[in-house]
Amino acid sequence: VRVYELNVSNSRIDPDCYQRSTALLVNGQLPGPTIRVNRGDRVLITVRNLMPDFVGNGKSHGGNPNDLSIHFHGIRQYGSGHADGVPYVTQHPIPPGYEYTHDFRVVNQAGTYFYHAHVGLEEETAMPPGSGSSSLSTPVRLQAGPFTYDDERIITMSEWWHRDRYTLENYMMGPEFVHLPDAESVLINGKTIYKPSKVPDRCEGYSVIPVEAGKTYRLRIIGATTFRTLGFAIAHHNLTIIEVDGEVVKPFETTYIEVAAGQRISALLHTDQIPQDYTIGTIRRWAEDADPHSNGLAILRYTYARDDSSENKIVPSDHPEFPSRLIAPWIWPQLEPYHGVDPVVYRPASRTIVLRSTDSKNPDGSTRWYINGVSYMDPAFPILDGLQTSQRRLPNYRQLKGSKTGYDATLGTYPIGHYELIDIVIQSTHKKHSYCRSHPWHTHGHSHWLLATGSGEYDPEYDQDTRNMPTPLYKDVTMVYPSLDHELEASSNDNDTSIGCGWSKIRILADNPGVWAVHCHNTLHMMMGMMVVFE
Repeated sequence: VRVYELNVSNSRIDPDCYQRSTALLVNGQLPGPTIRVNRGDRVLITVRNLMPDFVGNGKSHGGNPNDLSIHFHGIRQYGSGHADGVPYVTQHPIPPGYEYTHDFRVVNQAGTYFYHAHVGLEEETAMPPGSGSSSLSTPVRLQAGPFTYDDERIITMSEWWHRDRYTLENYMMGPEFVHLPDAESVLINGKTIYKPSKVPDRCEGYSVIPVEAGKTYRLRIIGATTFRTLGFAIAHHNLTIIEVDGEVVKPFETTYIEVAAGQRISALLHTDQIPQDYTIGTIRRWAEDADPHSNGLAILRYTYARDDSSENKIVPSDHPEFPSRLIAPWIWPQLEPYHGVDPVVYRPASRTIVLRSTDSKNPDGSTRWYINGVSYMDPAFPILDGLQTSQRRLPNYRQLKGSKTGYDATLGTYPIGHYELIDIVIQSTHKKHSYCRSHPWHTHGHSHWLLATGSGEYDPEYDQDTRNMPTPLYKDVTMVYPSLDHELEASSNDNDTSIGCGWSKIRILADNPGVWAVHCHNTLHMMMGMMVVFE
């Protein structure tokens, strides 16, 4: 049994160092502490909400904007849906001054996962750990599947707005909303420098990742971003991908890695260069209408070159390079599960559910995202509680068999049967002459296999049997890339508001009874309604 406590507080921070005065801290840390467990462990994690009662106007769904819940991202929660941490789906949010204990087992999972808040934009700072200060050597080599390495480092990438989350939430959910604002800063393990020429001596500077020459390190790279997909690279070093979202993969060498919000990728780093400092760099990917450049920098430091007290406010001028061209769907067709493709991907699906997203203005001037015409809103009472107390009717599966979308409007969910094999087409759309957005979708309670991607609008007659992922991975985040069908674009008129502009088809085996969120992990989109619940 592993027992942990996570105390979440809204604390004051140095505005000269962080460009704002408050942040959510977990056990007094930013990022929070590491939780290490073994496959098969029972885990008890008590989350305490030490924030004050909120006074003022807030736009978070549900109740008090200082309510809290913590989600253990990627943990499938077999038989423990109550521990999934989704407010008004699996639990009441935790009010200020209260606590909630998550009790679950880690069933047949090993790899890189993370925890984050799941109310409003609290996840921007209530997020997982970063590690650059573990021991520099270990007595035995570590192992992940067939791969061995000397030590590991956790790399957490996140975004940092210089306004407080309440202001940003009010803007996002209110009538003044125009477009999603990019974060002013990108953090690596909770640090960066916004203006290098104006850094007070008391500020910590960039994160330093210490390594020794001639070693192999596992980098656990966590996409804890709220909005953007980031490219990640280290100057003069290649990276060998060995794990994605907990799935061990055949080694794939690359010069850079793309990490969407919610994704985790482990890569081996061989410290085979001249011992000195090297720049760790990031760049915004799939950000067509934004400056792709990022101030998310850190220092890879060969410790024999400089001691740990060396300057950490200057990164080397030789930054890593990123390809300027965006290629969809990145390297996903080339990655292979190390232990082979699960045969379930070759079986016929029970049925296909299409989740078609659109956005539009509401009468009150606010903007919402809709899935099949429905913008998700938190129910008044947690769905799981209603099932456990028999206060909620069961789905009428026979009636839903003939439904075009599979959505039960009375329950507000997409009911699926136990052990159904469900294909889910996630369809993006855009307005004529506007950008098509990227959307990283996350499945709670289940990992999934990415079977295919396509341009424009999914056509069931033409695309039903399309399989352009030769060796699907079992993962829990899939990007729907912007991918225009130029014939469709040319034939549409200027008033079209929902032109298909890219789709991904994923498959889940419904082996985990419960109620599970499925949503865009761009948290700003999720807040605006881009979420459904599978029951």
